[in-house]
Amino acid sequence: MKAVLIAVPLVLLGLFSQAYGAFDSDGNYYCNASNLPLEETIYKSSVSKIDSGMKSYLSLNPSATDQELHSYLISSPEVSQPYSIMEQSKACLQSNGINPNAVAAPSSLLLEVFAAPEFGVVSSLVLVITLASVVVLQNRINRTGIIRN
Repeated sequence: MKAVLIAVPLVLLGLFSQAYGAFDSDGNYYCNASNLPLEETIYKSSVSKIDSGMKSYLSLNPSATDQELHSYLISSPEVSQPYSIMEQSKACLQSNGINPNAVAAPSSLLLEVFAAPEFGVVSSLVLVITLASVVVLQNRINRTGIIRN
């Protein structure tokens, strides 16, 4: 009887942990090559969140320049965190032989803003570092509970 009481929660934990299989206990993304349908879902969700965030920003700022949109994308955690996850998930899908564009295609505006020549290689490096910093900072804030809603 004691074994059954221990086994049932472990089985339930195993069943439900698959839903969150590509994020560790701290909420950090990792590539889960053993569950590619989940990776595809994560990629689709990230693309959708970014597109939604851009549309929302542009509805409030219809004459925003590419630079202003770029600044918003890297400074807003609601967009920068999904962007970071999208890029990581994209790399995961590619490394497992899946074309991310066949799963979901980011808006052409997003691609234009991040591919614009005025941002160059140095700015791309700054973007990656900024996105990583935002994700790390957000995770620390979430863990320490500094900000409460």
